[in-house]
Amino acid sequence: MKKIIFTICLMCGSFYSYSQAADCSEFKDGTFKFTDPGSKKVCIITRDGDTQTERMEDSQETYTFDLKWIDECTYTINPTSSTVQKRKEVLRLGTMTVKIVPDSDSTYTQTVHVANSPKYKRRDKVLVVRDKK
Repeated sequence: MKKIIFTICLMCGSFYSYSQAADCSEFKDGTFKFTDPGSKKVCIITRDGDTQTERMEDSQETYTFDLKWIDECTYTINPTSSTVQKRKEVLRLGTMTVKIVPDSDSTYTQTVHVANSPKYKRRDKVLVVRDKK
């Protein structure tokens, strides 16, 4: 019985490792959008290198964050000084960690955790915004 349980655990670990090896390269740079569940407004995210910019669709005010990739599908963001000047409350949040799970080549699900609020967890379906050619 112990061997069976061990084998099942080993197999589950293998599947978990495989799922962690997802290819998120399409989602590292570009423009993305999702609907904020609280305000019901569309949030537009632009990632370029080590910077993430966010704004609401009906606003020109932008917020920038320093971005650091932890692994292929997980990154952290911290507000830049210009964002802190606009919204000091972002400092209370601490580092935000975002985990991407690809759904297709044009959507992914992101899970957001906030360092200073361990119980906070948010899931959003995110759409890739493609340039019109």
